[in-house]
Amino acid sequence: MNEKIKKHIEMLFTAAPKTRKALDMKEEMTQNTIEKYEDLLSEGYASEDAYQTVINSIGDVTELFEDLEEKNPLCLTETERRKKAMLTAIAVGFYIFAGVVLLTFTLLEDSFILTGARIDFSLLGLVLAGVICIAPTCMLVYAANMYPNYQKKEDNLVENYKESKHASNRDKAIRTSVSAIIWTLTIVLYFLVSFKTSAWYVTWVIFLIGACVQAVVELIISLKTTE
Repeated sequence: MNEKIKKHIEMLFTAAPKTRKALDMKEEMTQNTIEKYEDLLSEGYASEDAYQTVINSIGDVTELFEDLEEKNPLCLTETERRKKAMLTAIAVGFYIFAGVVLLTFTLLEDSFILTGARIDFSLLGLVLAGVICIAPTCMLVYAANMYPNYQKKEDNLVENYKESKHASNRDKAIRTSVSAIIWTLTIVLYFLVSFKTSAWYVTWVIFLIGACVQAVVELIISLKTTE
């Protein structure tokens, strides 16, 4: 009966795009269907009844064919894509501006030290840069959450796959945005500390700290996803 299931799913995918994604999905669906069939047998279903049950639970696979041809299965509209790109570009610009503010105030402090004035421009620059970074951080978080949640139409393998695919790509988008935030702040902090202390031979450790922070955040996101 397993061969019969394989042949049935092979027939369903006859008109599917000839892509790696389509092949992977066909293999995944075949495996899931066979596992569900064997579970039904272990529950006492007759072989033919179990077969008909799992076949009827597959749904209309042709609904997936268009998604299999697209690079982005989340299918944001052109307007949403442009909005996301604009938000990302503006956020990056804010982070660069924050870095310039930090550098400028650090240089100002050095100039005033030479003249005998005692003003902690580095601290002031750090505070201003921190305030500036609030807006772009919010922009990146918002941009990452622009992807819509998938609403299942029915409870079958096709709809389950589409929901899983959307959730996977949504998580990937969030991870990308979080990573951009972490490394931008890491670079800003690196230059601030380096210019302030002139200890360039050791401030590279800040990048190791950034990598550790990213690993922890990745773990938190993964744990939250599996809940």
